[in-house]
Amino acid sequence: MDATRPSEQLSTESAVTADDSAGFRPALLRLRLLGPVAAWREGQGVPLGPPLQRATLCLLASQPGQVVTKAKLIGGLWDGPPPKTAAQSIYTYIAGLRRVLEPGKGPRGPFSALLNRSMGYVLLRESLRIDAEDFQRGLQDARRLRAADDYEGSLKAFDAAWELWSGPALCGVPGPFADAERIRLEELRLAAGEDRADVLLHLGRHQEAAEGLTDLVSNAPVRERARELLMIALYRCGRQAEALNSYVEIRTLLADQLGVDPGERLRTCHELILRNDPRIDPPGSGEIHLSGPSTASSPEKDPHTPRQLPRDIGLFVGRTEELRRLRSLLAPGNGDPSQAVVAITGTAGAGKSALAIHAAHAVRDAFPDGQVYANLLGATPGVEQLGPLDVLGRLLRALGTRPEAVPSEPDEAATMLRDRLQKRRVLIVLDDASGPDQVRPLLRMPLGTAVLITSRESFSIADDCVPLRLATMPPDEALAMLSALLGASRVAIDSSDAAELVRVCGGLPLALRLAAARLTDRPHAPLGDLVRRLRDRRRILHELEAGEITIRASLELSYDLLSRSPRPIDQAAARALCHLGVLHIPSIAPDILAALLDASSAEAERCVDRLVRAHLAETDEHGRVLLHDLVRLFAMEMAERHLNDGTRRDALERALGLYGVTARLAMKLMDPQRVHPAYTFAEREPVPLAGLQDAHAWLGRESANILAAAAQAMSSPDHSVARTGAHLAFSCHWPLAYTGHRNDVRVMHQQALRVGERTGDQNVLALAHGYLGTSLHFMGREEEALAHLRTELALQRSQRDRFAEMKALGNMSVTYSLMERYEEALSCSQAQQEIAREIGSEVGARHSLLGIGWAQFGLGDLPASMAAACDLHTLAREAGDRMHEAEALCSMARVRFEEDAPGPACDLFEQALLLSREVGYRDAVPRILTHLGRSRRLLGHIEVALACFREALTVGRELGDESWEAAAAKELALLDGSDHLDSAGPKGEEQVDAIGHR
Repeated sequence: MDATRPSEQLSTESAVTADDSAGFRPALLRLRLLGPVAAWREGQGVPLGPPLQRATLCLLASQPGQVVTKAKLIGGLWDGPPPKTAAQSIYTYIAGLRRVLEPGKGPRGPFSALLNRSMGYVLLRESLRIDAEDFQRGLQDARRLRAADDYEGSLKAFDAAWELWSGPALCGVPGPFADAERIRLEELRLAAGEDRADVLLHLGRHQEAAEGLTDLVSNAPVRERARELLMIALYRCGRQAEALNSYVEIRTLLADQLGVDPGERLRTCHELILRNDPRIDPPGSGEIHLSGPSTASSPEKDPHTPRQLPRDIGLFVGRTEELRRLRSLLAPGNGDPSQAVVAITGTAGAGKSALAIHAAHAVRDAFPDGQVYANLLGATPGVEQLGPLDVLGRLLRALGTRPEAVPSEPDEAATMLRDRLQKRRVLIVLDDASGPDQVRPLLRMPLGTAVLITSRESFSIADDCVPLRLATMPPDEALAMLSALLGASRVAIDSSDAAELVRVCGGLPLALRLAAARLTDRPHAPLGDLVRRLRDRRRILHELEAGEITIRASLELSYDLLSRSPRPIDQAAARALCHLGVLHIPSIAPDILAALLDASSAEAERCVDRLVRAHLAETDEHGRVLLHDLVRLFAMEMAERHLNDGTRRDALERALGLYGVTARLAMKLMDPQRVHPAYTFAEREPVPLAGLQDAHAWLGRESANILAAAAQAMSSPDHSVARTGAHLAFSCHWPLAYTGHRNDVRVMHQQALRVGERTGDQNVLALAHGYLGTSLHFMGREEEALAHLRTELALQRSQRDRFAEMKALGNMSVTYSLMERYEEALSCSQAQQEIAREIGSEVGARHSLLGIGWAQFGLGDLPASMAAACDLHTLAREAGDRMHEAEALCSMARVRFEEDAPGPACDLFEQALLLSREVGYRDAVPRILTHLGRSRRLLGHIEVALACFREALTVGRELGDESWEAAAAKELALLDGSDHLDSAGPKGEEQVDAIGHR
């Protein structure tokens, strides 16, 4: 443990963040009721607590701005007679909700979102936004537009409202109120589905209406209006028999379940369908008594009808949603002509061409005047891509134009093509376009013509074009594809290896096909053999090849198109891809890429944007670069091939340096009093962090990347890079420890220890022993920790570093206290205090007081323990050292508790908890909550005590803090009679008394 902070005091992140500034108002809480109940603030999920607390929020949110009495709350939460503790439980749930709604307010407020009123509570409307209210407002807008005959606008409003649903309403919420509210909201949803279908019928989109109504009727089979609309939709799709059968079905259901006959409207609809009455023919509204059928005549057939689609793939599996969308875009299914231009884009090997051909075959009957196909050669090695005039010429010749009649100017050729396509229904498939420029003349064709394009480049900026980005396949679809290629029995026999093969291939269809080809050549080989070879990143790109088709070749082509382009941005993007292969981390922020490239963040972002448009990379919501696993391996190969050793080393050092200096800035914001050893990093300005919240957010985003970067550097044979990796590990120790990465930190320092041993660097060796000892101490492994701390102390003394010696003594004192070796703990803290006074280290002096107080407490000298804690509190407040202030409060509270004064102890523990949460000191939370729960229990506040212990148990598990997890579990078991100890971890019971101090 670092001497500037004791081991018990590990930080907490909390849903509650203090802000005492004038006029503070927390960010609006967004509450989802239309699905699993959840809440977000500024895009981050907010924990809503146990099910009954969520039910309380739902009940209050159903009547915003109105008083909800306690009696109504109790009646809405419990079926039958409520428990005796119901009133106290309501108080606990209200307190929990206030922490969610107004983070930063203390337990006594004042509150401005959830207010006390006589006999109950009122939740102010402006404190949160509820999706159920948005849904109802959306329905009102949609119905208003429908009444004004704005059917397109009405449909958009219905769709926007419909998208708010993500599952059954109030999912996971118990109680009578939730049951009744679910029924009410479901009725609104069903009525909205009927109204939406009616609008679709007005718009002539009968197939879409039929699909939605089929789902609706299957969930609510006796709704007569839904059934009537479904019958009309089916009839207009030419499915008269199915429409009549639907009527027979509901007539039987109504008779069997309710003993009634269908209503008059439904009977009338049935009779009209039986007679093929023109009043229900399109176009018109979904109401009965419609205008007559359309008299639009079919265009005269051209004697030259091209049928140029390549043969469909025999084993096409998956892409269900994409196919559904393509069908709806290319062939709406209501008899109306298509006017769609769709571009399927995605990375190499995503299956763009296969999907396009399969979709084209699926809709070809909607294009009786022909289907035209052209390979534009936009990404074909060694072949020049087709120019716009070449493309137009091919299409004109396919449609019967004599070669000599094709104009020599692109504009004239485009005009002729539009003329040839007038009053015809033609599907044009343009495979492998280099980008929008190559096909721009084809983006505005006459009504009835559909154009389907595939490209590795993004089409998001193309006018009058619907881009459909093809991602990797979901695991279930990828497994189904593998079964189709290899045979279901072979995959079933090796199901776990098949699932791993899908994972290793990253859901990339080309990779799966190549892997299947390898296995087909070896019909008796277990799937596990190939999986083991593919796990070796040095072999995977070699293994995924069949003949001239390889993953590597496909990716090389995308890279070459950039690197050989005359455009500077393309060349910069190719260089960026090489540098992305230098740093092996899950995701790379633009700041880090800028460091790798030794460029500005703006330049890095432009490179990222270009790689995304070329479908060689993706970005997350924070703009960080994400690479498919196979693209990442390819980028690593490109880094080895195109960057020399010095360039790669310098790029890595710059990225490590940026992580290091930013981690130190984050630590300064989290704990300004902490003193870091001096590490030398490459000169980089840290990522800008405005305050504590920024620091925690940055660490939350980058912790996995920091761990991976440090591990990569420390495994480098280059001693300089390895030392930089160790220094990064040391710089990130406290930021990561405070945010709960206990095991990660331990592994990181074990690697740093090996760096010190390998390089012979005594400073790295000493620090690695010290930080590893601290990490083991976090995990309750005090004997192992003590051995490392003793080694650190000896090394620091040999280097005559008095500050480091002082820190080592403080760490040993904390460890001795946890081992109940209080005399040795006291001796170490006193020696620490002496050095602190000698070298003038105020933070060391404060830490020594904490250690002295703990040791005296363990020795039973409560007055001496209280005196040390009070001195620490005074010094910490004067220095603005909020973490030591929180620890002082906790130590004072423990003494008061031991003196049989639970009331004063409770007040002190609550102050310590609030302060710990304010500074993000998460590791202290389970310990303080457990002590607070014990104090509350002695005061008879059982429900509040239970809430404390439950939260302590949850946070302890999240942190991997077995000691305080076990302590909380034991307290819960004593209070509610359930056995929580089984999940408390192997050291649970024996650690409770050792750390909990009774």
